[in-house]
Amino acid sequence: MEGRQQAVCAAGALLHYLKETQQGSLAHLDRILFYERQQWMVLDSVTVRNLELTEPLYQGGPEATLLAVLDGTSTGMGARLLKSWMLCPSLDRALIEARLDAVEELRRESMARAKLAKEVAAVHDLERLLSRVTLGTATPRDLAGLRNSLATLPAIRSLTGGLQSKRWRELWEQVDELGDVYGLLDKALVEAPPINLSEGGVIREGYHAELDELRGLSRSGKQTIAQMEARERSLTGIASLKIKFNDIFGYYIEVSRANLSLAPERYERKQTLVNAERFTTPELKEYERKVLDAEERMLGIEQGLFLELRAAVGAEASRIRRTAAAVAEVDVLASFAAQAAEYNYCRPRFSDNGEFEIRAGRHPVLERLGEGQGDRFVPNDLYMDSTSDRILIITGPNMGGKSTYLRQAALIAILAQMGSYVPAESARLPLFDRIFTRIGASDNLARGRSTFMVEMTETAVILNTVAANSLVILDEIGRGTATYDGLAIAWAVVEYLHGCTGSKALFATHYHELTELAEHLSGVKNRHVSVKESGADIVFLRRVEPGPADRSYGIEVARLAGLPAEVIERAREVLTYHEQSEHRLSDTLSPAAEPPAALQFTLFTPANQALADRIARINLDELKPLDALNLLAELKKQIEEG
Repeated sequence: MEGRQQAVCAAGALLHYLKETQQGSLAHLDRILFYERQQWMVLDSVTVRNLELTEPLYQGGPEATLLAVLDGTSTGMGARLLKSWMLCPSLDRALIEARLDAVEELRRESMARAKLAKEVAAVHDLERLLSRVTLGTATPRDLAGLRNSLATLPAIRSLTGGLQSKRWRELWEQVDELGDVYGLLDKALVEAPPINLSEGGVIREGYHAELDELRGLSRSGKQTIAQMEARERSLTGIASLKIKFNDIFGYYIEVSRANLSLAPERYERKQTLVNAERFTTPELKEYERKVLDAEERMLGIEQGLFLELRAAVGAEASRIRRTAAAVAEVDVLASFAAQAAEYNYCRPRFSDNGEFEIRAGRHPVLERLGEGQGDRFVPNDLYMDSTSDRILIITGPNMGGKSTYLRQAALIAILAQMGSYVPAESARLPLFDRIFTRIGASDNLARGRSTFMVEMTETAVILNTVAANSLVILDEIGRGTATYDGLAIAWAVVEYLHGCTGSKALFATHYHELTELAEHLSGVKNRHVSVKESGADIVFLRRVEPGPADRSYGIEVARLAGLPAEVIERAREVLTYHEQSEHRLSDTLSPAAEPPAALQFTLFTPANQALADRIARINLDELKPLDALNLLAELKKQIEEG
């Protein structure tokens, strides 16, 4: 971190803090890396939540997330790396292209892909196992898992060495077969050691001469006890006499109460039971001492050997950790290749002129969930550029697919910059430095923030942070307040994005007045989600087409939701009345570069405009008091009658 003095100071302070608070070894920390946020696409917590990258927005299984449908990894370290790539997509075009080259090659090589997946699946979580080793908490089973994982490294290295793309060659070099570490573990550990070291039986025979000798003594114990038991039966004439062992009393001779008279005087009473007596002899005591001393000595030797073995493995932590990182990336790239082959994903291409073009794009999560339910996902095209098609205003009915269209554009961009193939026939896009989203309705009443306040706060963050290379996803801005207030805010937000940021934006709305902006702002275009009407019913075609929608079909959606017929009928009457009395917003709001000082909407509708016109024609200077009273009465009567 040469030249970054503040970063060095911060790293030193962090290490000092860990040393003081953890009160243990920091041997598992062998390197500190410096990174800058501009190396990756920035996804804030709101965007991660709204796009359902790692957790679903609403209650349900984790399968409704991008991470769930994309995670075909076989190892824990591969799964963690995949998640980190998803939350921090790269801005390094060379790195992205190298990953895509690797995915493309393995996608073609189906045999190599299957073999590589099989070998990687046999690898345990090397990173977690290594952490336990360096922290001194690894059990015999942990070291056995590490040994078994290292056994697969030669095959993994051989398979990656057979691939030609640059990234596979780099990973081939980074995978250390660690033959010396594997040989040590294989020589020292039994095939299936117990979980706890205190149980014994951890070290393989032939590894330590004294331990083997003591084990021989222990194994001969059963034969010795059997011989001693046969001799005592013969000397005493007690056929039922038995020599047994338990952890509390050790070895003892058990004689039934019926045969107590036959017990010789040399027997020393040890324990009295209801139906028997337990005895010992000097010979049995001496044997017990030898056996227990041998078992204690064996356990002590095994513990010492195991600790030495664990320390020897820990000394190679840097090599193991580098290999684990390489295997994790092999796991992720193999998963990408398998997904691309199975689900017909395409390789994304990157544009230098800012064009964002998707042909037959699909939502990766909804497509997968729909397959399980027998539904066919309807793909859609998208085109945006840095001039004429920079902001798309998308109108159409609820349930028509507007939000899906917005989200899938963002998800395809994230997948592409991770180095993954994407769900589309073709995709060409720029490198986005940030993706912003404002989707859905939520509140935070505990902190005194209403739904609308949360909406405006999130919108403010976007407008104050967005840059020219950002992608903005906005869904229903302004719906949390009065209609005209919300419309005015939405209108102003579009103007600001168009005139002050240079970013690309997808803006879904039910404010049809916003579609007029396409006539006045050169970078705004209209799109709508198509619907087919069949009598009183509507069919959602889920196709996004050029131009604005003619209406939102809100009442039809309410009917599909099951609202009472009386409510639906009355809603249609109210809608008809307001449609007849509505004035176009463009009559009062001009999309000029300088926004108007204030917005003034008319008080009167065509139904009472005649009354307003008559009032406007009155000359107040010539109106006498009596005439004014008569006129007022006449106007009042006119209002009551009509």
